[in-house]
Amino acid sequence: MDESIIPVLDKEMNYGVLLINAPRFWSQFILGTGINIAVIDSGCYIEHEQLKDQIIDKYNFTDDDNGDTSNVTDYLGHGTHISGIIAAQNKKAVIGVAPGANLVILKVIDKNGEGSYENMIKALNFASEWRGNNNEKIDVINLSLGGPNKDSTLRRAVLNATSNNISIVAAAGNYGDGSDLTNEILYPGYYKDVIQVAAVDKNLAPTSFSNTNKNIDFLAPGHFIYSTYNDGDYRKLSGTSMAAPHVSGAIALLKEFFRINDIPATQERIYEYLVSHSQFLEGYSTKIQGNGLIQLGGE
Repeated sequence: MDESIIPVLDKEMNYGVLLINAPRFWSQFILGTGINIAVIDSGCYIEHEQLKDQIIDKYNFTDDDNGDTSNVTDYLGHGTHISGIIAAQNKKAVIGVAPGANLVILKVIDKNGEGSYENMIKALNFASEWRGNNNEKIDVINLSLGGPNKDSTLRRAVLNATSNNISIVAAAGNYGDGSDLTNEILYPGYYKDVIQVAAVDKNLAPTSFSNTNKNIDFLAPGHFIYSTYNDGDYRKLSGTSMAAPHVSGAIALLKEFFRINDIPATQERIYEYLVSHSQFLEGYSTKIQGNGLIQLGGE
């Protein structure tokens, strides 16, 4: 891992970018440039110094602020934190995995921390149909949220997105009991078409709070992750919510890498790359880690 390209900083940094080897791509000037990521969450503090230039569109699906669809004010800080892990510009503190990626902020969680399948489905379909000024499409959807129940309309929305070659990355959930003998399931992460991500700490130990089940795909950093927060601040948070955006950012880097090398960036090829490069952790079952900790290489 080439750490020489990481600037010396006064502030703390997100150790996750090193743990997944993102600097190997940065050293080749691969930053996720031109890749569009929809963040379906609690909104975003869009004036944050690390994020304001990355946000290219936004839409509010909640009743907050009288249902103003253009107002994605993040009253919880959650969506702002997630957005930073994906695409903070890394000018003041190294946080974002893909600092060149574009963000489309889709707010589905209100100021009370409440959401609905209905709004999540609307946001998924919005992301599937979204087009930029030059007819660009969404490449990745990050869902650091979910619900406990199957839903046929949610399933169709997932399939609608994946049929448009959009990679969906979702948090596994934080209801784990520390045992892989029990299953904790959150949708849409549990659907096989979705990349379901559990959390690991900086010492490569899977977190006890992470959901365990047979459809876990990968581990990513999710314990005391330093990222952007409301009112231009920074904060450390833990959860599989923080693990998922590491994978979304990694996919953004991979999509640019494939584009530069004229390799079709299909979901199958992206997933195959992640599986073949992941680090399987000894002593833990696949119900805890899936294919292991995601790793990026520059070859």
